[in-house]
Order: sequence, then C-alpha cells, then structure tokens
Amino acid sequence: MKKYIITILTLFFLIILSITGYFVYGSIKENKANSIDTLKEKCKSEIEYVGDNIIVIMNELNNISYTNSKIVSEKIEESSSSNQNSSIGTEEKENSNNQSSENQKNTITLNNMSATSILEKDNIDGVDWNSIEIKVQELYSSWTSIMIDLSSLNVNKENLLEFNNNLDRISKGIEDKNKEVVLINSAELYNLLAKYANEFYNDKNEISLLNIESSILYSYAEIERSNWNKASDYITKAKNEFSNIINNQVNNINKIDIINKAYVLINELEEDCNNNERKIFLINYSNLIQELQNI
Repeated sequence: MKKYIITILTLFFLIILSITGYFVYGSIKENKANSIDTLKEKCKSEIEYVGDNIIVIMNELNNISYTNSKIVSEKIEESSSSNQNSSIGTEEKENSNNQSSENQKNTITLNNMSATSILEKDNIDGVDWNSIEIKVQELYSSWTSIMIDLSSLNVNKENLLEFNNNLDRISKGIEDKNKEVVLINSAELYNLLAKYANEFYNDKNEISLLNIESSILYSYAEIERSNWNKASDYITKAKNEFSNIINNQVNNINKIDIINKAYVLINELEEDCNNNERKIFLINYSNLIQELQNI
C-alpha cells in the first residue's frame, strides 16, 4: 500500500513538473520572440535613419533640397483651411480669390527657386563639403551600435563589414573633393542597407521600395560620371521592381496617387537618360525621391 502511494505521488509530481516546464518554456519562447520583434523594429528604424542621411549627403552634392517644396505645401494647406472655415460675402470672396491667386504665384515662384538652385549651383565650388563631412562622421559614430544590432539578427557579417569600407572611401572622396567618388560609394552604402533589410524585413513592399531607391541612387551617381547607359540600366531595374508596388496597390490603397506619380517620374528619368539631359534628370530625381519616401 505504501509503495502504491509513493508511486502515485511520484507520478503526480512528474505531471506537475511537466506542466510547469511546459508553461515556463512557452513563456521563455514568447519573451524571446517579443525580444526579436523589438530588435527588428529597432533595426528597421536604424536602417531608415542611415538611409535618410545617405540621401541627404548625396543630395547636398548637387544642392538638392526639399525645403522649398515643404513651404509650398504648408501655404496651400493654410489657404485651403481658411477657405473651408470661413463664410464670406461676395466682396470677401473676390478678396479670397485674389489671395488664392497670390498663393499660386508664390507656389510658382518657390518651385522655380528650387529648380534654379539645382540648375545653377551644381558645381564643385557650390558644395558644402564641411556639412557633408559632419554627416559622414555621424554615420561613423552611430554605425558601431547599429552593426551590433544587425549582427544579433544574423545579418551577413561580410556585408556589415563592407559598410565601413565604403564610409572610408567616402571620407577620402570628401578629402579630395571628388563628387563622383562620394556619390557612387554613397549609392553602394544604400544598396548594403537594402541587402540587410532583405534578411529580416517581413514586409516585401518595404524591401521593394529600398531596392527601387537603391537603383535610383545608383543612376543618380552614374550620370555624374556621364555613364548614361549604366544609369538607364538602373532606371530599368527600378521600373521592374516598381511593378511589385503596383501589383500590391490593394495594400497601398491610401497611397495610389503617390504611387502613380512615382511611376510617371521613373519614366521621366528614363527619358532624361535617353536624351542625356543631366540637369532635367536632377530635378525629376529630386521629385521622385520625395514621392518614394512618402509611399
């Protein structure tokens, strides 16, 4: 009888131990999954941060800025809000129309300012090398911790190490005031970001966008070296990749207008390459990058 009770107690203890172990294991597994998801989100933010800085560096080499277009958008929104919230008589409507006309003039003026800055100040003497060097130094400072995070997600180590090599080449290009070297190696940096993302991003749409932007940046770098055929090849690559975005419009229903604009601009860039229109290319490139970053 005593032996029987001991056996029962032992079995009961083993069952309790198994159940406890199951829940503990499940909890550890869940915490680990949450930890990995958190790390992935952190790494995504870090890639976006680095990517944005690379684009700014490349844009500064040809005095490309989005400041003017943002001012235009704000003026239009203010005008629209004013018209919706006010109830005015005939005389006031005429004043409002005059004001609206004035806003349109401002819009045209500011857009022309943006175009002029690209067309007239895209020479080496107009480059703020000190500003670019500061941004590159910021990338050096942040990269070590970012690399550790990406390593924790088992991102390819050779690709991670290549990032620093490209930064070194960019620094040398800045020292020599060589736009071509800085541009092509900056495009290489962005391409590395796309490779990293491909290893842990779950959203294929986001991967496609990075690949598209990478190709556009390569084309931008190649036209600086007058490699129009190469630039055109990269535009074709971007168009092919963009088909994934178009085919996925159901999940981008709120961004269809932006997607359509971006596709039109990619075709414009293709035409600019065929006509070897460098300065027009820069304007269309500037507009395209803005649209892509809004998708």
